Amino acid sequence: MSNMEKMVEDHGAMKNWHDNMAKSAASAMQDHIKAAAWHDSQMNLIKGMMNEVPLDPEKKVTSIPTAGSAPTPTSGTGMSPSSKEVPLDPATVKKSDLVAVLNDYAKEHGNFDMDVDAIANFLINE
Repeated sequence: MSNMEKMVEDHGAMKNWHDNMAKSAASAMQDHIKAAAWHDSQMNLIKGMMNEVPLDPEKKVTSIPTAGSAPTPTSGTGMSPSSKEVPLDPATVKKSDLVAVLNDYAKEHGNFDMDVDAIANFLINE
């Protein structure tokens, strides 16, 4: 094989390597875009929960609205009423009540991307 043929072969191999790296990078970029979108959706979900559940103890709220019991927002994306409420007092709130609220929310709005029990543990340990 002549030197010129070897150079062509080497450049062909490097071209293939760069093509594969570009495809891999594009795939990784798509994964990062999806991950960023997921984090954005989680932030919006948490912000929505913060708006639905007043956490300011100065407001003297005695219960947490369950999924579906919050008042209808002016945007028209209201929820159906529910009679189940969970005490807000951290000394009396039970993990099982929080899990029930999260499960109700998931039934109405779709499952969370992580286990409801893990979410409850995180919120209780905050």
